[in-house]
Amino acid sequence: MFKITAYRSNYSQQLSPKLSWFCESQIEEIHSATIDVLERVGVRVDHDQALRLLKDAGCIVKDRVARIPGWLVDEAIKLAPSKVNIYSREGEPAMSLEKNCTYYGTGSDLPFHLDLETGERRGSVKQDIINAAAIMENLPNFDFVMSYAIPGDVEAARGCLHQFAALTLHTAKPVIFTALSEEHTRTIIEMAAAAAGSYDNLRAKPYIIIYDEPISPLVHTYDGIAKMFACIEHGIPVIYTPGVVAGGTCPVTKAGTIVQMNAESLSGLVIAQLKQKGAAVIIGGGATPMDMKTTATLYGSPEAAMNYAAMTELAQYYRLPNFTEAGCCNAPVPDAQAGMEAAIGLLLNQLCGANLVHDVGYLDCGKTGSLPFLVMCDDFISAVRYIGAGTPINSDTIGVDTIVEVGPAGHYLGEDHTMKHFRNEIWMPAVFNRMMYEVWEQLGSKDCLDLAREKVINILKDEPTNELSPAISRQIISLL
Repeated sequence: MFKITAYRSNYSQQLSPKLSWFCESQIEEIHSATIDVLERVGVRVDHDQALRLLKDAGCIVKDRVARIPGWLVDEAIKLAPSKVNIYSREGEPAMSLEKNCTYYGTGSDLPFHLDLETGERRGSVKQDIINAAAIMENLPNFDFVMSYAIPGDVEAARGCLHQFAALTLHTAKPVIFTALSEEHTRTIIEMAAAAAGSYDNLRAKPYIIIYDEPISPLVHTYDGIAKMFACIEHGIPVIYTPGVVAGGTCPVTKAGTIVQMNAESLSGLVIAQLKQKGAAVIIGGGATPMDMKTTATLYGSPEAAMNYAAMTELAQYYRLPNFTEAGCCNAPVPDAQAGMEAAIGLLLNQLCGANLVHDVGYLDCGKTGSLPFLVMCDDFISAVRYIGAGTPINSDTIGVDTIVEVGPAGHYLGEDHTMKHFRNEIWMPAVFNRMMYEVWEQLGSKDCLDLAREKVINILKDEPTNELSPAISRQIISLL
């Protein structure tokens, strides 16, 4: 296991509590159904090189649709690495993507933000990405960053370049990036190589991962494959996962959703391994249903959380890293509904041992961001990691000698055993209220959101940390 660093939580390793979603026969049934889809239906591939690779490998190809045999899928699973190491921008170990190692980060591409000063919903701008990066750098339970905003004040065609530059200039944490095209992907890799010191350094210790998608149902686009291939050429890990809307772009049933998403992810895995044996690919995806009354995408719903638990267990069956989401909400503002929606998904992902859990801090069906809500989510993550770390059982924690010493009608406040263990045994939040009512009232009656907002303001007032040198910063900016 990687050592604990500044970019890891104290409770990042899953120890004893584990949630099993399927029995072995159910997993095998899902896998069998996935192979059935790939062999009988196949996938459309709009990238000529990828289509040739599939045909040469033994797939039946007709009218750009490739039917993929099960043996080829099994071979790709064996070739793909079961563990992917990700580093900080400075080359320090940050994330080890393997079974029961769970990491959390924001999502990307939000068109709106709740303004920090007014609380009003407005269009996102580049400064929102910079601010979010500064906040993420200072929240210990966030392990990686995504842009958390679409910069509406820059040229849309080059927005993804501005997103990446804003992140890599303002935080040393790993970056999951999105890109509009192969050309932009290669420019972003060039930026990252500048930050890492060279292309070789970036290949040896990647701090970036691309988020890439097929189009549901069962289509691999030219851009999606081209971006994947560009990253594979430079040793950059690839998240290649669908984002579905159950009842719209995939079956409405949870089982049908999982089978189609699995077919889309595994067919992408096959293409990646045909391009480069051992290419690092992360499977999974966004598995949200559609509200049939409103057509809203149901982030934070129990169905979505159940889908992610199922998909995590399936990825563990294949011994592949996976990508899920949690901490995201349909609630339009950071209220009680947002807290409930965020917490349930985070807890299920932690107990299942998911790897990369993104979209933490999303509001409004994945359209709106809020910096104070990110601070609140840092406490949510801390709590679920504490639960995931389990209950240590040994002669010291059981404390029989202390119980004997205190005896009936005594107390433990002055005991060495209490002083030794209370910091680890009692979870301590950063912004949750735990004061008695009278004290809380005397201190201004501030709720959790008020305290989170104050923390954001204080972080943004501080001097930036982990900045790149002026020369490297100018080199990155010159590529915008």
